[in-house]
Amino acid sequence: MPKMVRFWEWLESRPDRTAAMDEWQQVLGGGESRSVAQRFLKPLETPSAAYPNSRRRGFPLNNACQRDGIILARDEVDGQDSKKLLAGGVVQYRLCLHRLRSALANALNRVCVSRTQIEPNARSIQIGNWEPRKSILFPVHLLIHTSPDDLKNEVYEQIIFGKRRGAILLTPTRMHWCEKIIDAVQLHNTLLVPLCEVLEADGDTLRQTPDWDQYLKGFAEAINFKLPGNYQHKEPLHKRATLMAKAEKVKIALVDHIRSARSGVVANLDAGNGATLVKFLTKTQLGKLAGLEPYHITRCLNADPQLKRLYEIANDPEQLLRYGR
Repeated sequence: MPKMVRFWEWLESRPDRTAAMDEWQQVLGGGESRSVAQRFLKPLETPSAAYPNSRRRGFPLNNACQRDGIILARDEVDGQDSKKLLAGGVVQYRLCLHRLRSALANALNRVCVSRTQIEPNARSIQIGNWEPRKSILFPVHLLIHTSPDDLKNEVYEQIIFGKRRGAILLTPTRMHWCEKIIDAVQLHNTLLVPLCEVLEADGDTLRQTPDWDQYLKGFAEAINFKLPGNYQHKEPLHKRATLMAKAEKVKIALVDHIRSARSGVVANLDAGNGATLVKFLTKTQLGKLAGLEPYHITRCLNADPQLKRLYEIANDPEQLLRYGR
């Protein structure tokens, strides 16, 4: 599953965390990354002032204007009308930190979400507290900064001037980590974690990777804290049940397709064209047959070896002929 690296990198390079949907979609890519990240976006009343430029990368289109009912975005350098926009294309979308905080707390094992208010332009957000055992709490903060110096100052503020030990500091990536920051967190028994390594997209939600528990185990050892025996993270049963239900849909769609595809291979043989497929079955096409998104198909194939085997048969004419005997 995708880890949304481009999304996390973008947060550390765009101070206002605001863009037109076209630009957000470029950052988010496709599939699960887009599905989950779009949940964090909130439309603003003020129109956007910059739009992606397909002709000259790095030079945004500006000055959206209307002409005869058509919205145009101009290239300021050459003054030419470069792109037509729909009415929704001029809307700005800002990352909603409240929504992001809730998603992070839900995804990360044993993190209880904070209820404190968050300023729209906040650079330090209290996500909540990591509670490995009842009454044992370690504060969890997200630091979003666009330079190593800004991140270093915030780290110092959190753990040195604030005299706080045992905190967990999250950053979108390792982009702005430096030796002084790493030395400071180690000296003050603080854990520094890049979200791009411990979170991945799972449908339209975030899900922790095994790296999160590995970071926490190392942190517990460093501060001489013994994790409880039942600490190990387990996937919720309802998520497993949902995945299995989707896998059953994929299986039914694959079996139906295989029967149909075999008839096509037989027809090609009878026509003297050899044992060839009528059409290769892509994951996107399989998703349509099963009523699912392509990323659901990938998850189902990875979760069930039998489905992966059926998918191989569906795209191999020799195996298709044997399967129908």
